Amino acid sequence: MKLKEIQQKQLSNLITSAKHTDFGKKNDFESIQGFQDFTDRLPICFYENIQSQIEELKQGKQDIFWPGKVDKFAVSAGTSGEGKHLPLTEERLESDRSFMRKVVRSYIVQRPNIFDLWGKHISIPGTLEQKEQYQIGEISAYTAQNAPWWLSPFQIISPTKLSQLPFNEKVNQTVKEAINSDVRVITAVPSWILTMFKRVLDETGAKSIKEVWPNLSLLVCGGVKLANYKPHIENLLNKPGVDFIETYGASEGYFSFTDKLTKTDMKLVVDNGIFYEFIPNPLPDQESMAIQETVPLWEVKPNTPYAMLVTTNSGLWRYALNDILEFTQTNPPRIKVMGRVSEMLDDYGEALYAYEAEEALQNISKEMDIEIGNFTIGATLQEGASAPQHFWFIRTQEQLHRDTLDRLAKKIDQEVCEINRHYAIRRESDALGLPSVYSISQQQINNWLASKGKDKAQGKLPSILRDEEDITFFK
Repeated sequence: MKLKEIQQKQLSNLITSAKHTDFGKKNDFESIQGFQDFTDRLPICFYENIQSQIEELKQGKQDIFWPGKVDKFAVSAGTSGEGKHLPLTEERLESDRSFMRKVVRSYIVQRPNIFDLWGKHISIPGTLEQKEQYQIGEISAYTAQNAPWWLSPFQIISPTKLSQLPFNEKVNQTVKEAINSDVRVITAVPSWILTMFKRVLDETGAKSIKEVWPNLSLLVCGGVKLANYKPHIENLLNKPGVDFIETYGASEGYFSFTDKLTKTDMKLVVDNGIFYEFIPNPLPDQESMAIQETVPLWEVKPNTPYAMLVTTNSGLWRYALNDILEFTQTNPPRIKVMGRVSEMLDDYGEALYAYEAEEALQNISKEMDIEIGNFTIGATLQEGASAPQHFWFIRTQEQLHRDTLDRLAKKIDQEVCEINRHYAIRRESDALGLPSVYSISQQQINNWLASKGKDKAQGKLPSILRDEEDITFFK
């Protein structure tokens, strides 16, 4: 079946399933004939548009967006705010299980000797909380709890048990149990894999993870961009041949994964209860995005930045995600995630996207032979300064000397001027000063996450810092 037919079938099935819900009746789903009708009838949706109905779902009201009762909700970790509570239907959970089966099958085809994985597995899921009428938690906790039964004997600690513990306790207990085990597979957010590795090395006195877990074969990562962590993880592993699988998913669903171990782009899963739309060259604010035209999956083009909308079997309709992605290939579709739509630094008219900053750092890291991990940027006008400036906080494997950081600042300035004309104009007119660069550690990032109450499985450092106090925290 062709891509267009597959996606049209997904849309038709979703509309048919929900036509007797409150939302389906309100928008006359019975009369929708295809994609054009669908987009004409339904506006682009943001969380704020459905928040009050989600509260009704949590109180037990049925048939609002999807047939039946919803008593499970996924907390969208995000990088700011209190988090969003998104509905999880049984159909969505089954689609998530189907996604994971696709990941497993893809890997076994490439690595048919499954006995390499015949040992202990570590997973660090999020936390679940049982309320009076519903369950709520991070999507990774639901995924872990719904893992196939036959994986249970391999788990170091039961995912069900871990999902009930505070996050630091999960890591502490996992490290304690795993140090003397034959660990073969680890599934976790890359930042927490890095944290766990360092803790294991501190506990054992080993110089590399290979000394502790010589048979470790596979790391399955998601939640944050793997590329920002992989070189540092590989350095601590000191073991060639360990495979990495990256998954791209969220509380809204699982979308893509690295189906080819030799590539870094990901296969978009198109037949799993999700209909996709895309906004080309998205603007960073919701008001602007809401009136932009969308294209269906079968009309996307490569090397164009898109924001993604999803319509899913959890009852989300034309729901806007905050990610920017590009297609490396359109048929079959393969993607790479570039950054966040809202992660633009524009405090002083520079309009700098986080993915542009990342591109600059990638170019510089090769030129200066520095391993650069994830980063965050803030902007402020310091007392006594003649112009505002950017502050770049970059995670590096080792603390960099000030002279190296100063050279790095000049390189960043040059690269960003090449990439972003708004920034270049402001630098040329002295409306922005030379950026200042600081080297930070993963422990500093963990401390910041803890200070914000975000030290969770899916907690992540934002690429853009909005508050003066956060800039001060890292300086």
